[in-house]
Amino acid sequence: MPLPPDKRMKFFVFIIESPSPVDLYHGRSEADLLRRAIGLNLIRCASRIAINLESFVAAIRVGLHEEMSANPGLVPILHISAHGFQEGIQLSSGEIIDWVALRGLLKPVNQALNGTLFVCMSTCEGYSGSRMAMVMEDPDHPFYAMVGNGGKPTWSETAVAFASFYHLIASGHYVPDAVAAMCVASGNQDFFVTTAEEAKQGYLAYVKEMEVDALQAAQALRQEEEDDPPNELAKRLAAGSGRSL
Repeated sequence: MPLPPDKRMKFFVFIIESPSPVDLYHGRSEADLLRRAIGLNLIRCASRIAINLESFVAAIRVGLHEEMSANPGLVPILHISAHGFQEGIQLSSGEIIDWVALRGLLKPVNQALNGTLFVCMSTCEGYSGSRMAMVMEDPDHPFYAMVGNGGKPTWSETAVAFASFYHLIASGHYVPDAVAAMCVASGNQDFFVTTAEEAKQGYLAYVKEMEVDALQAAQALRQEEEDDPPNELAKRLAAGSGRSL
């Protein structure tokens, strides 16, 4: 369902791309493709190439700040394009940024934006980035909302999906509807959206459920011990085997 015209998200896209060696060899860039597609919707877009950890940190701390200053009044959507896996992302250099480290980089940005940072993870298993919000002892979130894929999309699937996503939200569609359309446009059904608060509350519910299960298991074990003390059980087992204690 489209938003009323005066309620459309006013945003710009900041892309940090860390291409794989294969993409570098073939001159293939998701940022180049998205800049052209996003530009058709008159959306402002900037990008940085981050081949190693130093340049990635600089893109977050310096590049993003520069673009926020150049685009006052617009909410930044941080688009990260890199190799990904369940524990984090891998840069062109082979360096790993796990979710804990990325959380540390994003928290100050989200705080500066009063909790409105929107993150798009254009990586394999990018939806695992929702783990960044699953920290019980810290009330601050590293982002407001995040879009990512739960599996291993192809390069073309992610490019088509995110080009569709930016087109639709620029046209006033709600984010969940735009994510559903990403799945249709790309033919990949594993694109999802979550807020940090939803991810955290889901994690807290899971932890509570595990604690209840563990408590119930401990209670059941104690009950078994009360009904059948270890000495009596040992005697029965010995009797069954023909051995005496």
